[in-house]
Amino acid sequence: MEKWGGDSTQVIKTGKYLKLLGVSVEISSDLIPDLKGFDLIHVFNIQTSKTGIQQMRHIKDYGIPVALSPIYWDLRNIDRMAAYIYPYGEKKIVSILGHIHPLIPVMARRIVKYPIRQQLWKWSKSMLEMADLLLPNSYAELEVLALLFNAPHLRAKSMIVPNSVDIEEMFNESNIACEQVKSFGLPEEYVLEVGRIEPAKGQSTLIKALKQDKDIPLVFVGRGLNTSYGKYCVKLGKDRGNTYFIDEVPHDLLSYFYRGARVHALPSLRESPGLVTLEAAVFGANCVVSYHGPVNEYFGTAAWYCNPLDTESIRSTILEAWNASRTYELGDRVRKEFTWENTAKSTLAGYEQLLSKQTKRLFE
Repeated sequence: MEKWGGDSTQVIKTGKYLKLLGVSVEISSDLIPDLKGFDLIHVFNIQTSKTGIQQMRHIKDYGIPVALSPIYWDLRNIDRMAAYIYPYGEKKIVSILGHIHPLIPVMARRIVKYPIRQQLWKWSKSMLEMADLLLPNSYAELEVLALLFNAPHLRAKSMIVPNSVDIEEMFNESNIACEQVKSFGLPEEYVLEVGRIEPAKGQSTLIKALKQDKDIPLVFVGRGLNTSYGKYCVKLGKDRGNTYFIDEVPHDLLSYFYRGARVHALPSLRESPGLVTLEAAVFGANCVVSYHGPVNEYFGTAAWYCNPLDTESIRSTILEAWNASRTYELGDRVRKEFTWENTAKSTLAGYEQLLSKQTKRLFE
């Protein structure tokens, strides 16, 4: 997997813990995989529907039951946001149009992207219809799917399987790894954001929000520092001072960054719900999240919520979390509910239910 993200983690961890339950698992990213000898196929992510639809058609032609984890975000709110379309003036023409009127580049993008988005939407809907079992990460995601794709019948073939964290991996101590993190020279406590450096994750907005609060260290960990947006964020960080950027690190190294985080902030425009927030909570970080995504199902009242497009909302929320005593309520909940062991058990229950139905149909 060249571009590792939350969907990649979900695939790998689900497979790992299903194996511990005695399930024979093989992971493949092939468009036309060899399906001989398999009882069931599990496909992940309808956002990559250009390739996903080819896999689904191949599976259905072969006649094997298929489970689908949609991992879907409603992106319509992002397409209407000028701050996302041209957050840093990467393209001169976009910047010029934006100065004429902030909605011009938004509408231009929507017009250009419309045919592509429509085709991807059709493929995504086909994947949902073709699946024998849906395993969304939250009830909120399921409702978005049912309403956005005008398909209320999807509810009847769905089971909710929450995202999780690997507690065992995160507490696997390594002196070498610890020394490697120390070499970055980070302060004792800081506001941390882990994730790809991209406009939707809101790194630039976070830096701007805390521009005047230079006594609070800011730490960013993630790939994308060499992109136009990444370079823009680095420039903002240098102007602010007391801001640290660290390129992508191995996942098992993240725990050492979480340990120093007094606050983990993710002012993102799209999360489902944000695995890094769950991970940070395990280490006692006070977590600031945006109100986009299935946040209440995962975080309840144990997190601080902000408007990801409002710098004053981000600032006041982070300051409140920074000045509050560390709360372990969310971390305790994550340890109890959002583990890959539980995810694997729920996933296996879905598999068994699906295979039972398939067997029953054969004998009807």
